[in-house]
Amino acid sequence: MATRNVNGTGTLRERPPGSKRWQLRAFAGTDRTTGRPRQVSKTFVGNAAAAERALRSFVSEVETGKLDRIRATVDQLLDQWLGQIEPTHRPKTVHEYRRWIDARIRPTLGNVRLNRLGADRLDGQYRMWLAEGLSESSVHHLHAILSAALNQAVKWGWLEASPASRASPPPLRSKVPVTPTPEQMARLYAEANRTDPTLATAIALAALTGVRRGELCALRWSDIDLTVGCIRIARSLTIVNKQIHEGPTKTHQVRDIALDENGVALLRARWAHMLDLSERAESPLVADPYVLSGAAHGGHPADPDKITGHFAALCAKLEAEARKGAPTARNEPAVTRKWPFRFHDLRHFSVTTLIAAGVDVRTVAERHGHAQPTMTLNRYAHALPERDRAAAAILGKAFGSATTGPDVERVG
Repeated sequence: MATRNVNGTGTLRERPPGSKRWQLRAFAGTDRTTGRPRQVSKTFVGNAAAAERALRSFVSEVETGKLDRIRATVDQLLDQWLGQIEPTHRPKTVHEYRRWIDARIRPTLGNVRLNRLGADRLDGQYRMWLAEGLSESSVHHLHAILSAALNQAVKWGWLEASPASRASPPPLRSKVPVTPTPEQMARLYAEANRTDPTLATAIALAALTGVRRGELCALRWSDIDLTVGCIRIARSLTIVNKQIHEGPTKTHQVRDIALDENGVALLRARWAHMLDLSERAESPLVADPYVLSGAAHGGHPADPDKITGHFAALCAKLEAEARKGAPTARNEPAVTRKWPFRFHDLRHFSVTTLIAAGVDVRTVAERHGHAQPTMTLNRYAHALPERDRAAAAILGKAFGSATTGPDVERVG
């Protein structure tokens, strides 16, 4: 439902449509520093008529000064914070924040007043979430959401200091990514190409470029130069509440990625396939079709979630074949009989392969759209031993050459 204005001083909108969950906003004067109008917001659950009544009451509270920010609750802060970040964050990000908040934070901490929320209360809640079965990484994610909202409360003057800065969330332990072997990559591509050419192209591009799932689905043919052998990554696509949202990349940066002759040949074959499909379906390609599209005209992008789901089903199929000792898998090494991969692991395959081969970390970081090379180093340190072994061989060879000169006395 579209945003509706009530008496010119407040608005309400249902998010998402049909959910009976409403975002209420009331005008709260003008910011003295920027001169811009300020708004306060809250969430209301109920039908449309009840939401309008709640909005009128909320507007009245704001206008009469009854909304006491000193006595504000965690619920009120979270509503304000979500409204603050919504214009600057990707819809998928805000959707995920809202999902975690509604599922975990509001039921346990929503009614707590901010001036009574201490680090000990937060630590106790973290322990409870762990006891309920949440992973350490999930609890750490909830802490990060609370920390961001509480830091904003400090900036707004609702708090003197954030209790989250003194809390002790579980440590965020880095997991070594699980990546397919080159042989498994070949199997994944071959099997997908036999039944789902769109998925096969997604698998190959993810492995060859390390591009994120949403960035792959946003690719159009205008982003590709097959003569030079280059892909431009400028956008990312997400699906929220069954609606497509196309926005900037995760780091808000545009990057160009080189393709080798295999990558170029792969995309030429993809273009030929799309042309053939279009002609057979008598559905002309749109002016600038998506590279990954199941539509004959190429005008609809592949759904990122369906790419993930189809890839998971493919891995399950190949693992089932391996467990049954199917003829195609009988002679494979034991390591290739396990297929516990996510589509994102193809990105890990790309990064670890390049680092292990000795490509400098800055180049790897730029190619894969990492904000900082240090992130690449920290995340993929497990791939460095191969480089260290190569360095040892180089030094050993140099030292051996130095110790075999005519003036060097040989040991023994």
